[in-house]
Amino acid sequence: MSEQINILLVDDRPEGIVTLEAVLTNPEYNLVKANSGKEALAKVLAHDFAVILMDVQMPEMDGFETVSLIKQRERSRNIPIIFLTALTTGDHNISRGYSVGAVDYVFKPFDAYILKSKVAVFVDLFKKNLLLKEQAEALQEAERRERLRTLNELELEGRRRYQNLADAIPQIVFRAGRDGAMEYFNQFWHLYTAKTLKESAGNGWESVVHPKDMASVDEKWTESFRSQTGFECECRFRHGKTGEYRWHLLRVVPEFNELTDLVCWIGAATDIHDQKMIQQELMHAKKMADAASETKSRFLANMSHEIRTPLGVILGFSELLGNPKTTPAQRDDSIAVIRRNGEQLSKIIDEILDLSKVEAGKLDIELGDISTVDFLNGVHTFMSLSAREKGLELLFDVKGEVPKRVHSNASRLQQILVNLIGNAIKFSPKGAIRVTVSHQAAEKGRPSRLAISVKDSGPGLTNDQIQNLFQPFTQVDTSMTRKYGGTGLGLALSRRLARALGGDIVVEESPPGEGCEFVITLETGDLTDVPFTSSLQVDSRKDETAKSKNRDTLKGVKVLLVEDSVDNQVLVSRFLTMEGAQVELANNGLEGVEKAIGGDHDVVLMDIQMPVLDGYGAISKLRGQGFEKPIIALTAHGMVEDRKRCLEYGSNDHLTKPVNRVALIDRVYQFSQQARH
Repeated sequence: MSEQINILLVDDRPEGIVTLEAVLTNPEYNLVKANSGKEALAKVLAHDFAVILMDVQMPEMDGFETVSLIKQRERSRNIPIIFLTALTTGDHNISRGYSVGAVDYVFKPFDAYILKSKVAVFVDLFKKNLLLKEQAEALQEAERRERLRTLNELELEGRRRYQNLADAIPQIVFRAGRDGAMEYFNQFWHLYTAKTLKESAGNGWESVVHPKDMASVDEKWTESFRSQTGFECECRFRHGKTGEYRWHLLRVVPEFNELTDLVCWIGAATDIHDQKMIQQELMHAKKMADAASETKSRFLANMSHEIRTPLGVILGFSELLGNPKTTPAQRDDSIAVIRRNGEQLSKIIDEILDLSKVEAGKLDIELGDISTVDFLNGVHTFMSLSAREKGLELLFDVKGEVPKRVHSNASRLQQILVNLIGNAIKFSPKGAIRVTVSHQAAEKGRPSRLAISVKDSGPGLTNDQIQNLFQPFTQVDTSMTRKYGGTGLGLALSRRLARALGGDIVVEESPPGEGCEFVITLETGDLTDVPFTSSLQVDSRKDETAKSKNRDTLKGVKVLLVEDSVDNQVLVSRFLTMEGAQVELANNGLEGVEKAIGGDHDVVLMDIQMPVLDGYGAISKLRGQGFEKPIIALTAHGMVEDRKRCLEYGSNDHLTKPVNRVALIDRVYQFSQQARH
């Protein structure tokens, strides 16, 4: 091993390279120099190195980035790399260096003896690896020669053992003469076909081939005779005992002597029946997938329509608001239209996100106690206005007695009911929507359940329509969808949510023209000591907006809003200042931390996705500096895991965008009161 060992020196400063050369000068070493990370990568492509000495701080591409790219290549992945740095050992970059693949750190100014010793260790290891590689290659060459010798012996012995080997394998093997007449079949042929050599010789084997496949096999043989080349085809052979035809892959090749004269034909047939059946099933599955894809494309086209419709309305009425000729009454109407369409757009997005999480099995369902009467009264109040606007009655009643409390998820149950009642209102031209609540007592193998029936007075559904009703990418009736609108996601999502709550949604049979009845069931949980009631005591209640307007308790509350979007700054500030709050703005997380520490705010509203320093980093810094005032995360990231992450970083609550004014005011009021007490 007389060749020099390559060592790569990487430093953007010439004096650094010179210093390393002075320390490491050795007749055994070939010191390769690179003045940047880019040049170092080029050197690694051209040479094999025993060790790389890498400066950390370099322009354009620092040492960490360079090492990360070196480690991505299979050839250079295992080269030991020593970082050279003037940073102290307590710097967090040291752990970063080890994480990207460094094996050691040498701190400047370094001890020449220590550096030479460390390099010598890796050079010695490199030499030993080279020696092992040379020995392995020598061993492989010896093994190759031994294999060749063995193969030659086997080739000499092969002809003698040909028949025994052919009889031992679980495949059909045969030999035909120059004219194609069969001369030999192995034992497996006789076991499979139950035919003797005499019955199979010549053209007798053709009786085993499926009549529909014989023409194709004859054509292949004829072409092979003409060109003296082999062929391959699929055909069916009849099993001698069962009479079943099974697919086989037939391969035939010519055998020539030393003078390239055709001697015979050698063939084999492999049973591929099971694979063939699987292939046919896969083709069928592909057709189904293509059909599903086409259905999904239709769904996406409809989804685009459903999203663009409210978006277009919002943009159009926003322009009307900016027109100075717009009257106060028209402005009020425009605001109501924008709000209604914004809520519809938000609902569509929520449904898409929820369905994707359900399909992925990542939807978290947290259970808690629900007051049955209060919950259903709330749903009734929430949906009554929509029913009255269309001239419909919304009637709630109880069949028998129901528990006053159930253990479930209130928000998901409300989502299901609002969807079904909303559909009932949409498809009912007149009459009433009847919601009936009942209790299904526990039976053997089935827990106690609450059943909620929603019956409309619409056109009803046929049995064919019901079959596709709960599929997420199909819609019951294209013409109906265009007439009434909708994404086709609501029922699919509602059924999955109901099943996650331990129940289901089914459609009761109803004659066409007499409306539809959907029945929701969900597990009630343990009902021990839970009282029952036969009345919901439905009454009209003030909505949350009215409560918020009557409260007016944000007067004097100081709020710090950390938000990079100017539009959101204006929107949230107006929501709060209209209720009497004082709002101070910060444009990014770093500015927010400074103003929160130096200010006297009751509540901090913290956006998450911001430049300079994001919300997670800002919350973490504030809590790390002992900031104890309430922090409410205000973000467009609305998944359950996003909420958990915000709480883990130290926020007190989590509100999603688009901002719900009532919820925002309630949270600010709640936490400002806590902060003051």
